[in-house]
Amino acid sequence: MYKLFACAFGCLKSILPLCFVPICLTACVGEKQNIVLDTFLKGIENPNSAINQAVLNPSYRYLKVDANGLVALLVLGYQDRTSNGVTDVWYSSFKEVVQTTGGRLTGTQGLDINWTEVLLQDPPSLTDGKLFRGSDPSKPSSPIRFNRVRTVMPSYRANIPETVELQVLSNAPDDAPSLLTNIEEFPHLGWVQETVVMQTNVTTPYLSPLRAIYAVDTKTSQVVYGKQCLTAEYCISWFAWPINKATAPPKTKKSPEAPPNS
Repeated sequence: MYKLFACAFGCLKSILPLCFVPICLTACVGEKQNIVLDTFLKGIENPNSAINQAVLNPSYRYLKVDANGLVALLVLGYQDRTSNGVTDVWYSSFKEVVQTTGGRLTGTQGLDINWTEVLLQDPPSLTDGKLFRGSDPSKPSSPIRFNRVRTVMPSYRANIPETVELQVLSNAPDDAPSLLTNIEEFPHLGWVQETVVMQTNVTTPYLSPLRAIYAVDTKTSQVVYGKQCLTAEYCISWFAWPINKATAPPKTKKSPEAPPNS
């Protein structure tokens, strides 16, 4: 089991307090500079609870990652300009890596299954307002297709070409996290689904039609959640952390009614 998520499940009898360790990584697009990253060191019995209660340094950006049920908190190490656009590179304290570009998963390292050398060919932006503006919730949107090439490790299945179909969903999908289905707390969420529709070979789990879903805050144009299956049975999901819920407007106090005239 890889270290990133194994570290979240210790054999302790009680939950250990979080312990943060400094890691020096490079940061910023183009000109890179050293920063100190805070990430988990000690194992804990309830990683979800610990992450939810952790006091985070607002100077850093975080990603809460779940790989087939194993949860950990990652920190943005640096951003890199690639042919896909600006890629965010997220690190654990054990140097496992998750890469996201425009909200999509575009690479992993150090997991049980990894995607490497992911190339997206002219993908539509997940935060494009045209995807959600004026859509009729009662009618499915027209799908948009783009091409993707990826390599899967282990076993080194290289340069797998596939066509991905993107479609806006009228409602949250069945496998959406319950946290994001509260319309009052997240009134501006739009949902997008991507499915592989054309494969050159579907005889192995590495090449089977795969699916991804994304939650987009249409007010801030931010991808707040994503889930991508790397194989038919191995999926990774991630939250932009911490989650920013909608702020409820303050309740106005009613003025006391004047007594009726006698």
